[in-house]
Amino acid sequence: MTVFKDINLQVGIRLQMALQHGPNQLIYYTEFIGYVYGEYLIIKIPIENGLSIQIQVGEPVTLRVLSGTDVFTLTCYVKTIFRAPHHYVHLSFPTDIKSIPLRAAARAKVNLPVHVNGVAAAGIISDISITGAAITADRALGNLNEDALISFEFPIKPINQNVHIDTRATIRSIQKLPNKKKDAPPRLSHGISFHELDITNQVMILNLVYESMIRCS
Repeated sequence: MTVFKDINLQVGIRLQMALQHGPNQLIYYTEFIGYVYGEYLIIKIPIENGLSIQIQVGEPVTLRVLSGTDVFTLTCYVKTIFRAPHHYVHLSFPTDIKSIPLRAAARAKVNLPVHVNGVAAAGIISDISITGAAITADRALGNLNEDALISFEFPIKPINQNVHIDTRATIRSIQKLPNKKKDAPPRLSHGISFHELDITNQVMILNLVYESMIRCS
């Protein structure tokens, strides 16, 4: 059984916050401020278009956080709302906590232009996980086991604000793809592994993976 102390929440850590509005689940990102054990959590109210989002006392809230090698899901409800000038909220202390081991196999099918070593649109990321990605390109982007600087971005919902990620990565494999058309130029697939991403970027990519899994389910 997972308990709160297993999460080891640190002040300032990035949280994913999910609200259920009718049939739609709205996803936001916010910051953990603190807690009083057994009584409440304190988080910032997410800001959208310059304004704090609309939430109500008693509204259920789902929080997700990446800690260590696990993704933790906490179920709470809104206890007290403190708006301008500080914009924070007290949530009920979570009693329903679930943990899922983070698996490198969880991947999302995507189509993201990627810059490699400063070269714009050097290739396309075709699938991604928090540990690495597959990049398709017209030419080799480097040699096996060679490091490269990778840069790409993708939108997060519901505000469609772009997340920009810069990281170093290592090229682990290079494979020639079969040509779909006769006389078409060869295409190469590169398997890369990211160097350590910070927690915020890991959560962002993890959310991208979840969205892909939901669309395909």
